[in-house]
Amino acid sequence: MISSKKVVSYLFLFYLVCLPVEGGIELRLLTWEGYAPAAQVERFKALIKEKYDEDLEFKISYVSSSEEYFYQLRRKRVDILTPSHNIIKDDRFNLIEKGLLLAINLDNIPNYFKLLPSLQWADYCTVDANVYSVALAHGPYGLAYNVDKVQPAPTSWNVLWDEQMKQQYSLSSDYYEVNVYITALALGFDPQDIANIDKLRSEEVLNKLTALIKNASGLWEGVDKPEDLEDNKLAAAWGFSFPGLKKQGQHWKIAQPKEGTTGWVDGHALSYTLEGKPRLKRIAEEWINFTIGEQFQWQAIVNGIGSEPVNLYISENLSAEQRAGLPNFEQQFITDNRILWPILSRRQRNVIEQLWEKALERAK
Repeated sequence: MISSKKVVSYLFLFYLVCLPVEGGIELRLLTWEGYAPAAQVERFKALIKEKYDEDLEFKISYVSSSEEYFYQLRRKRVDILTPSHNIIKDDRFNLIEKGLLLAINLDNIPNYFKLLPSLQWADYCTVDANVYSVALAHGPYGLAYNVDKVQPAPTSWNVLWDEQMKQQYSLSSDYYEVNVYITALALGFDPQDIANIDKLRSEEVLNKLTALIKNASGLWEGVDKPEDLEDNKLAAAWGFSFPGLKKQGQHWKIAQPKEGTTGWVDGHALSYTLEGKPRLKRIAEEWINFTIGEQFQWQAIVNGIGSEPVNLYISENLSAEQRAGLPNFEQQFITDNRILWPILSRRQRNVIEQLWEKALERAK
């Protein structure tokens, strides 16, 4: 026979189970630091409350390397992610082919048609006329220079190998392939050949890459921070550190080397975890649309992290003074010799990684 105490316990448990769920909905965003500033997130949550009468809990996590996107997707820990253009169809991941991403409904992204034309319907993010990633920001792995210490602006990547620049520049440590690319460009490689492993496997390339590593003042991780560049003369960098350096009174710019500059495009993609959840997917698409709007692009991308926006109409909301200092972004993207990182096969990546590791060992 069940005691009265147990009956009370069972009734209490039944009461807890039957209670209505409090709170709203949850979206999990995995992104690079700087792409979801707190003020913009609060604006978005207010928009969702007004439009859908939903209290949105936005769980934001940050990555330090592109590989994390794949592993978190496989573990179903992410709903929205922000991979670079060369990751989506990378041989190691094949995010679309493996069904890890959902096609984005462009009917829910009216700002899509404000993107730079060259970033719409790009091969790296489309399959069978479906779009799987919407560009958020783009930029170079550029030849950065301290304006107060280097004049005139450098015109070639070979400045990094100048004797006077020893211990006066820094490089990325984890994006080893882009350091191989700039070495190839400095050697006169055609931009189409920077990932040509038959041409990269040479003592000339290895020796030049070794010197690049050996003579650097440091190798930074993730994104460049002010402390990674401060007091140097040069760097190979994204430029994310520039706003912080400016606050310190240091003025840095990205040069336009004659050999060209390799670059990236980061975009929002939707995880397969949203399949069968039409309302949640719609709200995720609202976030994509929100982030490519003029206000977010100006405040978060241009002013916030000092990167290059994707919205062509950004200048319409700016003052005359702000517009005067703003470049023609579409023209810049086309004419500044921007070379988008190639999508690598496993074999290409293995050879390039081995080249980097060998150069690291020699540089000790």
